[in-house]
Amino acid sequence: MNKIKASFTIEAVFIMPIVIFAIIFIIYLSFYLHDYCKMQGITNGVLHKATMNLKHETDIGTGKVNYDEINKGLISQIFESSDSKEKEIEDYTIKLLSKSLIATKITDVHVSKGILNLSIKVEGKFQFPLKGLLWIIPFDKTLLVEIKSAYHYPANSIRLSEVILDTGSKIKGFDKIKESIEKLMPK
Repeated sequence: MNKIKASFTIEAVFIMPIVIFAIIFIIYLSFYLHDYCKMQGITNGVLHKATMNLKHETDIGTGKVNYDEINKGLISQIFESSDSKEKEIEDYTIKLLSKSLIATKITDVHVSKGILNLSIKVEGKFQFPLKGLLWIIPFDKTLLVEIKSAYHYPANSIRLSEVILDTGSKIKGFDKIKESIEKLMPK
């Protein structure tokens, strides 16, 4: 009988490290998936808020409308720098992500704002605490979330159309071009 009990002990010595490693691996895999999903969700939420912010000139954090910004003229909107809006969106994204991630350190947040589109790129580094066992983890330790969205701001579109039409009507030969275009259009 003593030989059977000893064999269970010997087998347990070989099996227990594998079981413990598997449990630790599953825990850190769940941290990895949690952080990736959290980064994706927060970035999507910030993108949605940012497009609303750009349309309605609100504060991205609180949602309060800034009425001074709404009534700006078209020329000032064309020539103003969009860096301040991009920086505001980046800071807000970093603020939300810094509170939510378990084992990932954010390395870069980049916001790019075009005339009618917005993109956010968030990059993070997953940190595995057992440095000697880092080679065992099969997945890439860099988390990357990149999303883009188009937004439509009807008031600006109308303003730009009016400027183009007013400018076009002052050009010589505009009436001939307009008539040619009207002939091409079906009635």
